Amino acid sequence: MKHSIYKIFKNLNLLLLISLTLAFIGFVFIIEQYYSHEKIENLQNQKTTLTRIIEEEKKSNEINIIKFNADIAQINHDIEKLKNQGQYNYISKYITKNQETNQKDLNDLNTLFQAFYTTSREYFKDYHTNKELSIILDSLTHQHTQIIDYLDLVIIKNISYDNDRFNIFSKLFILLLLLLFISTVWQKKRLNDIYKDILFLYSMDAEKKNYTIFSQEIDAISMRMKRKNQVSDNPTMMDQITEIYNNKGMIQTYSQRKNIQDNNFTCIAILEIDNFSKAKRTFSQNFIQEILKKVSYTISLYEQSNDIIARTDYNQFTLIFSRPDKDQLFKDVDLVRQSIADIQISSPDKKAIQITVTGGLIIKSKNAPLEEYIRKAKELLQSAKHIGSNKVLQTKDIPKQ
Repeated sequence: MKHSIYKIFKNLNLLLLISLTLAFIGFVFIIEQYYSHEKIENLQNQKTTLTRIIEEEKKSNEINIIKFNADIAQINHDIEKLKNQGQYNYISKYITKNQETNQKDLNDLNTLFQAFYTTSREYFKDYHTNKELSIILDSLTHQHTQIIDYLDLVIIKNISYDNDRFNIFSKLFILLLLLLFISTVWQKKRLNDIYKDILFLYSMDAEKKNYTIFSQEIDAISMRMKRKNQVSDNPTMMDQITEIYNNKGMIQTYSQRKNIQDNNFTCIAILEIDNFSKAKRTFSQNFIQEILKKVSYTISLYEQSNDIIARTDYNQFTLIFSRPDKDQLFKDVDLVRQSIADIQISSPDKKAIQITVTGGLIIKSKNAPLEEYIRKAKELLQSAKHIGSNKVLQTKDIPKQ
């Protein structure tokens, strides 16, 4: 079974896309780990600041109040920073599903801190009695303990989330890396086989006659090269002016290829140059030969591996095209017609001449005789010539009598 190069490269593109996605996920994971590390450091800093506030001697003087306000502002800033960083924790949002819990922890922490802040402000006031001051200090110490305990709980939770996230991604990365390794080795082997096919096609020497071609496209090109060489070795199979098949070469080549299993549709199209015919030779023989060469060359630009093109009459060309769908057959033949109309050529007296062709196209049934459909295509051509010029007609285009 031959393998399609197109599919191999399509799979290779998918492999590269998966690799890019894996790298992006890894980048997101690293960013989130960085934010997680910052979060723990942030929480530790809050513990340090709160401990400093509670342990320092409190006196209602301007310096202590300034230091207290600075510490409180720093803690507020740290909590707000954690809340803002939470929006970038995509893994927590979409995979571990603990984003809401993280935000709730920060909201609860902020509530505890605001209570601590209110009590701290009371502590700095001068009008309290010693008893009231003692009660406030006890309350402040209790709130401080609550916040420290809650900070420890949040840190432990964060470490637990990190472990869960690491366990999920470590398994995912190992699996993906394993799949990428297997896919890379597999694709490397296939690319190496394609390279061998290209070397075979390049050399085409007798020593490699037993070589088994790996890819469909190279196999088709190889068959085309061999068949063309077989026919071109015999001058009687070729049109001497245009160097494409003549009628005999077309029929023999088609008989060689018709046994190839192909799911494509096949059409027979006969194109006739509108500007001249055998009966009406308005140009010199050399000039006519120049036109025929330009037309045949233009047609050959659209020839694919299983196609056959031939000059089968004085000013007629027969095209046997094979395509995956019927619409594409007509589109390609009509593109040939348009390209011929675009040929730039000047007559011997330097006047611009437009070369156009009129054609008849018919879809060939499988296993039907080629000669029968050539006859039908010629009948379509004659009908098309009565309707006008520079067009390709199918059976459905012929007006019903």
